[in-house]
Amino acid sequence: MQTIQRAILVISFIIAIFFKGNAQIQKYWISFKDKEISGYNYKDNLSAQTIINRTHFNIPLYQYSDIPVTHAFISTLNKMNVGIVATSKWLNAVTAYLDPQQVAQIEKLSFVRSVDIVTTYMVASSTKIEVTPELMHTAMKQMKAKSFTSNGIDGTNMKIGVIDAGFHKLQEDPATSYLVRDKKILAQRDFIDPTRTDLISKAATSSDDHGRMVVRMIAGYDTTLKAQYGMAVNASFYLARTENGDREYRGEEDMWIMALEWMDSIGVRLITTSLGYATKMDDPNDNYKQSEMDGKTARITKAAQIAVYDKGIFITVSAGNEGDTNWRIISAPADAEGVLSIGATRSATWDRISYSSIGPADLPYLKPNVSCFSPNGTSFSCPAIAGFVACLMNNDTTLTNLQLKDIVQKSAHMYPYGNNFIGYGIPQADRALVLSKDTAATFGNITELHISKKVFKYTFEKSITVQLVVFNKKNATIVINQDLVSVKKGKLKIKRPKDAARTTVVAETFSTIEIIWE
Repeated sequence: MQTIQRAILVISFIIAIFFKGNAQIQKYWISFKDKEISGYNYKDNLSAQTIINRTHFNIPLYQYSDIPVTHAFISTLNKMNVGIVATSKWLNAVTAYLDPQQVAQIEKLSFVRSVDIVTTYMVASSTKIEVTPELMHTAMKQMKAKSFTSNGIDGTNMKIGVIDAGFHKLQEDPATSYLVRDKKILAQRDFIDPTRTDLISKAATSSDDHGRMVVRMIAGYDTTLKAQYGMAVNASFYLARTENGDREYRGEEDMWIMALEWMDSIGVRLITTSLGYATKMDDPNDNYKQSEMDGKTARITKAAQIAVYDKGIFITVSAGNEGDTNWRIISAPADAEGVLSIGATRSATWDRISYSSIGPADLPYLKPNVSCFSPNGTSFSCPAIAGFVACLMNNDTTLTNLQLKDIVQKSAHMYPYGNNFIGYGIPQADRALVLSKDTAATFGNITELHISKKVFKYTFEKSITVQLVVFNKKNATIVINQDLVSVKKGKLKIKRPKDAARTTVVAETFSTIEIIWE
């Protein structure tokens, strides 16, 4: 059966390429009304590890979304010469390339809920290693990773899923070769081309080193240079390729969902992805609208929500790199409320780096959630924080995904004054370890002041001279602009900007002032 399914996928892939220029043949989601639930037994559909995970965290073992798509529905479509590309049990749907006549026929089927055109594309354990780093990545320094390393917290026994492009030359990269050598790559699957079983030694496209660099930021350690890039050096990995780096087309979205379901089926609790769906499509007519980054429109976002709230999975997602373009805002699935969306900061001042995408102004929740330094894309700040999360899981395996998300946010240097530029700021390992035991713990020098004058003056306890980051906001979270102000000999002076209702003043971790202009 698996051989037949793989053959269908390959044939469908070839069909997709053949008809790329034909406007009559397009890709659709075919959603079904219900499922065949009689005879379903979760023991036959969930792995032993998934059952253990769900039992441990009191997650229901029987879930409607786990029930496979009804075989009779797929059989009927096959008889209509419809080649199924991807199947999602969570969404109770399949994707396929259809012509208008097929669409009309399928819409009349009694078991079909809807046929929706796909309109958007993708933008782009074993031996324990002992680390004694002499060099440490800036993101790790920002997050005070030494609080983990000094306590022997390094992701041991954690299994991390990475959904990305290929992982070419993972075995040759000095910072990741040990993962292959020590058999820490537990499995790999190519959902674009299921005939490929090796995502490491051979590349399918020129972009297939992206996943390797992502893994480096989770667990990278160069034994020769004694340089550490990621925190979870003793984690193991499941790798999935869902992006065709040579094209920008919607096909990756359903492949991403299939990868997510695969990882859930084998008991993975932490998944990171540095992919996003928004704009810059091969066909501009296929771009998302900004209003659709609402946490409930994109199917990839819906799947991420199921993974978080129904399956207990922790997902970290890169916010996107459109902050200095007309688009500006995050992409899907970073808009999903349940995921931890990651932005990027500058190294010294800890404010938003220009390319990092911001959260939409009309979202009812904060995005991005947290951030850290990355000089070349949120693709690499995201896995850096995934390594942080893996260490927290390693430290306390009883914490649920939602408890962990809360701890990560509360540990960040700006909490509780988050904004849509960098979320709550940069997570701090020392704080996170305290919060793992006491979620009510508070940190730093936090001051909230109501100011009725047009000028705010403040004197610090110490006579310091330093630059502080300032976020001027039109409300509690939406930033108008960010700036740097100088404190000279302990004296700070800020004029109320036009249209600003609040201003957050922050100096890394030692002081945060929230000014509420009245």
